[in-house]
Amino acid sequence: MREQVLTQSIKFEKKEIETSFMKLQPDATFSADRIVYYPYYFFIYNVKAKRLFLPLDEKVGCAVDAINGNGSLVDSNPKWEMVEILDEQRIHESQALEDCLTISESFVYRSLSLKMRMLSVSHVKVEQQQLFYRPYWVVYNSNKTGQDFIVDGVTGQYHPL
Repeated sequence: MREQVLTQSIKFEKKEIETSFMKLQPDATFSADRIVYYPYYFFIYNVKAKRLFLPLDEKVGCAVDAINGNGSLVDSNPKWEMVEILDEQRIHESQALEDCLTISESFVYRSLSLKMRMLSVSHVKVEQQQLFYRPYWVVYNSNKTGQDFIVDGVTGQYHPL
């Protein structure tokens, strides 16, 4: 069964991923097996705060992993596109939007005070919320001489499985 999902475009293709791993380990054979789409909730907040020498009013983006509920700040507004994928390519979210909204608000407040060094936050209001899927390559080491990986199809960053 096919379905439409909001995702980011794939910047690293199969051949490029395999070639990069083979340069790192020439004696191994890596296979970028398939793409899976991992769910995240994206939130944009309007923040009014007091800081020295910087604007008082700005936008802050936050993404929350829809599987385990971990939050992260987003530096730039992602560009999305609607893509038709197979159901087996999509990892289904286990966190509800409402739960992730609460997680993101807490994460944004903590990040604003610690990382962005705002003296006080007077107003934080969510302006946008969206479920999207990030493409990851599942990469196997065919020789089993090392680790298997997932590779972010947007950034090319890899993580061991």
